[in-house]
Amino acid sequence: MKKIAILLMLTLVTSVTYGQNKKTKKMLAEIEGQWSLDDNGNFSYTRIVEVPEIKSKDEIYNRALNYFVYNYGNGKSVIQTQDKELGRIIGKGLYKDVHIGISLITTYVDCWHIVRVDVKDGRARIILTLTEYDKKIVGGDTPPSYSSLKVKQSFPINPKGNQKTVMGKAFYKSHLSAIATLDALEKSIKEGNTSKELEKDKW
Repeated sequence: MKKIAILLMLTLVTSVTYGQNKKTKKMLAEIEGQWSLDDNGNFSYTRIVEVPEIKSKDEIYNRALNYFVYNYGNGKSVIQTQDKELGRIIGKGLYKDVHIGISLITTYVDCWHIVRVDVKDGRARIILTLTEYDKKIVGGDTPPSYSSLKVKQSFPINPKGNQKTVMGKAFYKSHLSAIATLDALEKSIKEGNTSKELEKDKW
C-alpha cells in the first residue's frame, strides 16, 4: 500500500512538473500565429501606429514619453533610454505575478519585457519583447526557491521545458499583457495619456 501511495505521488509530481493539461493546450492554441520569434530567438511584437493628423515628430515623441512616465517611472519598471533627437524611447517593465500555478507547490511567475518606441513625423513603431521569467516556488516546510529563465528557454518556445502547464499559462498571460501594453501605448500616442478633453491645446 505504501509503495502504491509513493508511486501515485511520483506520478502526480511528474505530471505537474513535465505535463501539459488540456486547458493549457487550448489556451496556447487560441493564440497560435499571434506571436513570432525575432532573429535572437526572443518573443517579440511589432506594431506601426499611424497618426497622420499629428505631423510633428516631437508631439508624437512627447505622447509616447508621457506613457512611459505614467507606467514605467516607478518600482522595477524603468525608462532606460529617451533620445528626443533620435526619436527613440526604451523602457524595461515587469508583469508582476503574470501567473500563479497552484498544485503540490505554488509557483509565482513574473515576466520581464522591453518596450521600444521609434518616432517619425506622422507615425511611430512599437517593438515589445518578452525577455525573462522570474519564478518563486513555495511548498512544504522548505524556504521559497527563486530562479530566472529566459522566455525562449521555457515552454512552449522550448518544447522540452519543465512545468509545461504553469509555463504554458504564464506564456499565454504574458502574451495578453503584451497586447494590452501595445493597445494602451497606441491609444496614448493617438489620444494622449489622460483624455482628449484634458489634453486639448486651448485651455
